Amino acid sequence: MREFLKRHANRFLRDQGGNFAVMTALAMVPLLGAASVAVDFTNARFEADKLQESLDTAVLAAVRLYGEGSSEEEATQLANDMFFGNLALFRGTEETTPPAELPSLHIVYAQAGQGVMATGDYALNYQPVFLTRLSFPISRRSAAARQPDKEACILALNPTADRAFEVSGSSTVDTSGCTITANSRSSEAIYVGGSGTLKTECLYTPGKVSALPSSIDLECDKAGEGTPPASDPFKRKVMPEAGFWVDLGGCGQTFVGNGGGNGDCNGMGKTPNKVPDGYTVTLKPGTYHDLEIKGNVKLQPGNYLIDGGTLKFASQSVITGDQVTFFLLNGAQIDIHGGSTFNVTAPTSGTWAGFSIVADRNNTASAVITGNSNSHLNGIIYMPAAEEIEYAGNGATTGECVRIIAQKITMIGNSTFKLDCKAELANNEINNPGAIRLIE
Repeated sequence: MREFLKRHANRFLRDQGGNFAVMTALAMVPLLGAASVAVDFTNARFEADKLQESLDTAVLAAVRLYGEGSSEEEATQLANDMFFGNLALFRGTEETTPPAELPSLHIVYAQAGQGVMATGDYALNYQPVFLTRLSFPISRRSAAARQPDKEACILALNPTADRAFEVSGSSTVDTSGCTITANSRSSEAIYVGGSGTLKTECLYTPGKVSALPSSIDLECDKAGEGTPPASDPFKRKVMPEAGFWVDLGGCGQTFVGNGGGNGDCNGMGKTPNKVPDGYTVTLKPGTYHDLEIKGNVKLQPGNYLIDGGTLKFASQSVITGDQVTFFLLNGAQIDIHGGSTFNVTAPTSGTWAGFSIVADRNNTASAVITGNSNSHLNGIIYMPAAEEIEYAGNGATTGECVRIIAQKITMIGNSTFKLDCKAELANNEINNPGAIRLIE
């Protein structure tokens, strides 16, 4: 039997008719294996490239939306729609939501200096076409940041208002070294009328600038029209909460020379306007319902919270306060007219360092803030929901270290803004949006 098999095997091997086909078939096994591996590898690389490109696009969109005011949830949802929409285009489907077996895209947001950044990571399980039992994960990461552009002294947030920023009457406004920015899309988003004049680093708005060429003096080549809106850089700062009202007994309207404290308040929430010559009433920080300041008043350092009432600097009053912030809570209003003389500086440390006047983000009350030639107000006036702020500085050519954020801002007097005062503002800046770039 052994000889029979040997003899027939030798005959098979000596047969020239079928050897080539057999040997070719045997040789094709490793070739086909190598080809299938190559195909799977190429497909995996293509899948990874699709994933990276879709992720890059989604993260760029997320940082733009988040930087222009969308919440993290809103920005992430739109980024997810874009991410899975792009993946669907690559695959020739119409899916814009993640399939049930795939997780949603998660994005982390953070501050990047004065700008914002977004980082996204995503991993999916790749199933090879040939080597079906050797599935493996493909993961990609992307990060994008919007860098800050030129600093703004004034930011009007209203997206549709006519004359969101206005120089009225014969006012003269100088913000040399920093810009004026209005987020309105109106054809008169920034308006200079009458005999008013405006000197500034540049003007930026998604809308248009309405002004005679002779009324504006720009350090840039031309006003920026059709530019992206600037975001509120302080929108995530936490507001303080009102506490128990300070008892103003002892610092009321009628001064009692020999009485306790500084007089009898009578529950009126006003400081005395009749005091001996050279006498100054001292107030302590805390929560007040109403605070009408009359006469000579010194404010101790700290936060003064006005809870639902009115902060008013009466005519002929003289107010001094170092390291002071006023907070307008629960619909509180402010009324500072030119008949008062004040010298108030913002704190240089603490949560709200650099801020002089702050209003709730749902406080739409308008405000008038004007001083005389002897008045000085240093710090950021942050009233993001205020329908309008009418503002006039002291007219000094040396300038005041003031920044303003509100829905609309109207300059009703001569004002000069200082640029180089980062220490007084505790390094807080209002920046125009710069370019968005991938950083990973």
